[in-house]
Amino acid sequence: MSEISGIETKLLIAIVGPTLAFFLWFGKRLYDERKNKRQAEKDKQNLIRALYAEIDFNTRDMEIFLEKSIPQEDLRKILQDKPALIPHITDARHTQIYQARITEVHNIADGALHSLVEFYALLEKIRVQVDGVNLPSYKTLTTDGRVNAVEVIRRTAEKSRARGVELLGIFERDYEELGLARRHRN
Repeated sequence: MSEISGIETKLLIAIVGPTLAFFLWFGKRLYDERKNKRQAEKDKQNLIRALYAEIDFNTRDMEIFLEKSIPQEDLRKILQDKPALIPHITDARHTQIYQARITEVHNIADGALHSLVEFYALLEKIRVQVDGVNLPSYKTLTTDGRVNAVEVIRRTAEKSRARGVELLGIFERDYEELGLARRHRN
């Protein structure tokens, strides 16, 4: 009987040992998966916060630019009176977060992704348009052509401002748990 008991013990150890090892391995995998999922969610939230701040900054710049822009007819008169004048338009967009984390934007909700790409494309378009005003060929345009060049920038800035406001609203709604809100800046 003790011989049978010894075999049963060995059999029990042979079954329980690997089973226990399997459950420990499986438990570790579950733990790691949950830990990775929490980290991915934290990374996504940090990306959303950073993009929100950058979009808010750029949108506020568009609002200030549009607010301080002189009316088209006043611009026309100034450019007629001073044909050599090149309007001073500063391109101070901030795109470092978007550019540095471009590979992560696919994690953003579909509703915001299209608007996000369009917003940054409009900022890039403004950069190119501002560069155009600073080219020597700008001085060779007629007064109407020079006014139109500035108006194109203004219209693109308005589109960018509108897209930025829309995008900030989408982020505030879709990521309500983050408590995102626009910051006032001078």
